[in-house]
Amino acid sequence: MEKGLLILLGTFVVVGVIHFFSLKTMKISESTKTVYRKFFWYFYGGFFMISSAVNLFQGGALDWVFTLQFFTGLVIVILHLLGKIET
Repeated sequence: MEKGLLILLGTFVVVGVIHFFSLKTMKISESTKTVYRKFFWYFYGGFFMISSAVNLFQGGALDWVFTLQFFTGLVIVILHLLGKIET
């Protein structure tokens, strides 16, 4: 029971922090938002690639799920570099 309550409160805190930052980003200029979006897409693709590479090397076997995750991150970064993902 205590574990469930702790998870519930933790979820509320995380959602509250995300809501707070989303309200703050509504008040900034459009050029700053563009920079944040560009950073987000590079971070998102890089995180996908790094986490899948760690899981691939840690498992010792070539798993298709982590390979697909790596290529998804790579596609996100390449599409953003080519300008296909609009910021």
